[in-house]
Amino acid sequence: MAITSFQAGEAISAGNAVVVSNSGVLLKGIATSQAQASVVGIALDTSSTGGLIRVCSDSIYTGSSSFLPGVVQYLSPTTSGVLIDYPTWASQLTSLTTSGAFLTRVGRAISNTNLEVEIEKPIYVTK
Repeated sequence: MAITSFQAGEAISAGNAVVVSNSGVLLKGIATSQAQASVVGIALDTSSTGGLIRVCSDSIYTGSSSFLPGVVQYLSPTTSGVLIDYPTWASQLTSLTTSGAFLTRVGRAISNTNLEVEIEKPIYVTK
């Protein structure tokens, strides 16, 4: 189980997919740039700017009730910190004004409440 702690660089909620900024603070990820799509894990805590947040980076995240077992979860290209399935990701990609977005696999749901965190490097996808 890999759990680490970081200082929040913005308000973050438990369950948000998060990245570490160049200044070393935790931010919500979004699939619009490689840096913002390079997820380090899922926030286990809720905190405002400056607070400490534990991050699950290689284990089972428990805390949601909206997962569909077996479905892979990706980082949203339109809403910071949010995890979505691939059909939703593809739909959001078409609504962007940019030429593409980064597809970042964050994990696979193993039940309605549990996500096996399996982070992969972001892959740029064009429209």
